[in-house]
Amino acid sequence: MQTSTTRAETFSDGIMAIMITIMILELKLPDFNKNQDTEDIQNHLQSLIPHFIAYIFSFVMIGIVWTSHHHLFHLLKKTDNQLLRLNLFFLFWITLIPVVTGILGANPLLPISTVLYACVMAMTTATLAYMRSYTLLKALVHTDTGRAVNNKIIRVSVLGKRYSYVSSLAYLLSIPLSFVSVYMAYVCFTIPIALFFLPASIDEEKLENKIIDKN
Repeated sequence: MQTSTTRAETFSDGIMAIMITIMILELKLPDFNKNQDTEDIQNHLQSLIPHFIAYIFSFVMIGIVWTSHHHLFHLLKKTDNQLLRLNLFFLFWITLIPVVTGILGANPLLPISTVLYACVMAMTTATLAYMRSYTLLKALVHTDTGRAVNNKIIRVSVLGKRYSYVSSLAYLLSIPLSFVSVYMAYVCFTIPIALFFLPASIDEEKLENKIIDKN
């Protein structure tokens, strides 16, 4: 892999790890002291439940986009300045996830909370999808002497792009649905997660290792 590709991925990994750390800090533990009883602690922990559920959603989604981002960059033979700018734009939306996660955890039944959350997640997944499209358009993906390997690389890239666009559409759909029922919005939030766990026809790790071994 080229140095610029590796540096972009490493920098992105660091940003996403920091965002997860920031989110967990929102789950504040009670101030334990001798004057508290079991009921006080239980009440505090119960108040954290909405924050914890919001944290789970965001943790899983950051994990999903991190995995997709990882596969995207491991299939590249090179980067260019525009792709690096797109990556920074993608990371900009990633840095907003802790903010909307905190809002969602504090007010889980307010439509504005789900709308703000959906907007940030839609932009995150849409930017990732566009990065996939750009790498295919500009022929930045790895090319191999074997036709079968090339076909697999293109198939994996196209499928990753489609999943990201579908995820973005699911979040966009949740915005108007939030004003009908926030629970319908939450159903939309589960669609990207369900897509991620669909069985893959191509083992991306084996494909990427094959590419790395040849470089």
